[in-house]
Amino acid sequence: MGDFAKRQAAQIRYAEEQRENTMKQANTESQAFVERENLKRRLGPDLWLSFRELVVAKCQAVNKESELGKEHYRCHDELPNKLRVIRLNPVANLRLEFFPDGSRIHYDSGECVGDYLIGLDESSGQATLSDAYQRVFEPELTAEHLLENCLE
Repeated sequence: MGDFAKRQAAQIRYAEEQRENTMKQANTESQAFVERENLKRRLGPDLWLSFRELVVAKCQAVNKESELGKEHYRCHDELPNKLRVIRLNPVANLRLEFFPDGSRIHYDSGECVGDYLIGLDESSGQATLSDAYQRVFEPELTAEHLLENCLE
């Protein structure tokens, strides 16, 4: 009976250590997740502001193009977290809205609807635009894509 009791005690100790290690690892992962989410919430508004300014600047650049001779886009800051871009001829609307709690930018232009998620570049610690598949998008190219494809 002595060997049996020792084996059982060793197995019980081992199982307890494994549970403890699993709990420590889960706590560490949870803390890391919370830290990443907090960082995204802190960096998201700055990314939104720079992205919004980029979209407005692209619209202004098209409007200033001498060959057009007229205004092609109008931008309206409806609220701090919303931007509306109107293409005047033919008429089309693009609505952008930043959701700080959800760490995402929603876009809607008729059939062109979706979300860009605020992500983090682990190496630089900078906020990025990504999608649900964790593909990262360059803000300048994304602004051009929204204006060219969503307002066509």
